Amino acid sequence: MVEKLDIEKLLVELEHLRKLVYYDELTGVLNRRGFQEEAERIFRTVSLEHTEHERRSPGRIPFSLIFLDIDDFKKLNDTYGHAVGDQALKAVAAVPKQHLREGDLVGRWGGEEFIVALVGAGLETAEAVAEKLRKYISEIVLDVGGQGRQITASLGVVEHGNEGSLLELIDNADKAMYQAKQEGKNRVIVFGKEG
Repeated sequence: MVEKLDIEKLLVELEHLRKLVYYDELTGVLNRRGFQEEAERIFRTVSLEHTEHERRSPGRIPFSLIFLDIDDFKKLNDTYGHAVGDQALKAVAAVPKQHLREGDLVGRWGGEEFIVALVGAGLETAEAVAEKLRKYISEIVLDVGGQGRQITASLGVVEHGNEGSLLELIDNADKAMYQAKQEGKNRVIVFGKEG
């Protein structure tokens, strides 16, 4: 009986350590390492030894990413303090956790950047999901000293095509997000899509 209790305690401790290593403590979503490892596994599965023609064929599993950045986060942090910045990060992280499917991945990439992996979602679906996330985020109102402060986000969307690595796919989603910033923020841009 003692062995069983020791094993159960060990399993609980291992799960606790896994969360420390792979999850962002503030937001509760995967951290960069956790997201990268999970998404890499998926990327390899959908890319595994497929030629470009096979990856583009109708029978392949679509895989899309959404890269999200909170607009004017530094200004928010500098003006209202880190407690309000943390409140914004938690509120934004809660949106995809509440509105995405169980198998989708959500991670905090760094600072005020988040990334979402949609397995089985093509570009059209990913763009629609990103637009919904953008809308839900724009409805967040932070309590700042008794006054409401709305936040927005810029999002970039990409579907896996010929990218040779997950990091290349992430870079393309990031480029689309930066284009959304340059075009006025609080919008969704699809990588490579002409306006």
